[in-house]
Amino acid sequence: MVESQWWELLKAAIVELDPERLQLRVKAAEEAINARASSDAPVSRDEQRAMNDALSTLRVLKKKQS
Repeated sequence: MVESQWWELLKAAIVELDPERLQLRVKAAEEAINARASSDAPVSRDEQRAMNDALSTLRVLKKKQS
């Protein structure tokens, strides 16, 4: 399932403790979410909401890195 790809990357970013690896995981999750959002496959409203929430979470993780 395409949704699970970005979801798994998001979960990996959330639990990452190493700052250097966190940066890579956040980037990978953002790229996967953006790829899913721009794909030709249909995206449900629930998944759109989940992706928006995920991007917000990733922004928070990036701020904590700074």
